[in-house]
Amino acid sequence: MLPTLIGTTDPARYEQYLAEKIAAAYTTLAQAGLPLPKPQVVPSPPTHYRMRCEFALYKEEHDFKYAMFIPKTQPKQRVLLDTFSGAHMAINQGMVSLHAALKDDKEMLEGLFQTDFLCAQDGQLIIALNYHRKFDASFAEKLATLRQQLRATGLNVDLVARARKQKIVCKREDVCEHYALDGRAVKLYQVEGTFSQPNAAACEAMLNFARSCVPTDNPRDLLELYCGSGTFTVALADLFTKVLATEVGRVPTQTALRNLALNDLHNVKLCRLSAHEAASAIARERPFRRLLAQDIAIEDYHFSTLLVDPPRAGIQDDAALHFAAQFERIIYISCNPQTLALDLKVLGQTHKIVKLSFFDQFPYTPHLESGVLLLKR
Repeated sequence: MLPTLIGTTDPARYEQYLAEKIAAAYTTLAQAGLPLPKPQVVPSPPTHYRMRCEFALYKEEHDFKYAMFIPKTQPKQRVLLDTFSGAHMAINQGMVSLHAALKDDKEMLEGLFQTDFLCAQDGQLIIALNYHRKFDASFAEKLATLRQQLRATGLNVDLVARARKQKIVCKREDVCEHYALDGRAVKLYQVEGTFSQPNAAACEAMLNFARSCVPTDNPRDLLELYCGSGTFTVALADLFTKVLATEVGRVPTQTALRNLALNDLHNVKLCRLSAHEAASAIARERPFRRLLAQDIAIEDYHFSTLLVDPPRAGIQDDAALHFAAQFERIIYISCNPQTLALDLKVLGQTHKIVKLSFFDQFPYTPHLESGVLLLKR
């Protein structure tokens, strides 16, 4: 196996990296004993694919470097960087400009231990500065001055500063990403510090895959679990009569509501329910005041399709898998082939796998995103 790359890329061997991880993922899924269709493989751009990055700060006597760490090393081994070829050009330009602005600024460097970058494909950029010290009354003004310095270099940048129990937002803390989908374009706010798909090209392909899984005749209604900030919700809503999406996180829920409004979608209801609570509500086992407060009547929905995009641990719950198995059509987006295989072993008893796609969200690493369409037997 080729080594995982940290802080660098290897375009000359990208195809080899991709082939190795695809083979490993397909073998893992095949070992579940299920017949698999031929997978569609969606490669990533070999460089400048990441739209968000986190870097520790390694301070030298009169300078500093950005740092990434090699996993599972003790003591932690650093990889020191000035730029990162895996990141979007806006992030690289931000790294260079931020270094030039801060390297001689002892006051702004004091206590700074990490920098986070989030960008959109059109160059919008948020830089978050994370500190181990308390901000005084003048810090917001200094942050505004730093923003002006960075913007003078041509960056479309805004800043966020964090310390313990303190947060200062200088103008904005989100970017607005645009994705071109088959049939429509969507816009999505992505908030710094919360989850967003890191590889825009892979994300766009995943959204188009999900759209390809929806029947054109009588799609009825969609239930989406783990909807996050509404990435798939916004991409799929126009294909269904009605959509009920659930999420438990407060900030992602707020962002999802903004994204629905941004895309002028009116057939979606969003509620803060866990997967277990959603199953209980649909089974009419108990009423939920959160549903009543948002005027959501479960009996008004005729679900044909379930979309799940669970965390790395997968669904891995007998009750949740039994609930999923009741749907005619399941669109399963996975970030872990190992847990996907375990879930498919159960769902394969009631459903047939008719589509399988692999998306190289994280080039030069073993990590791989998968998309699966299952139809009830």
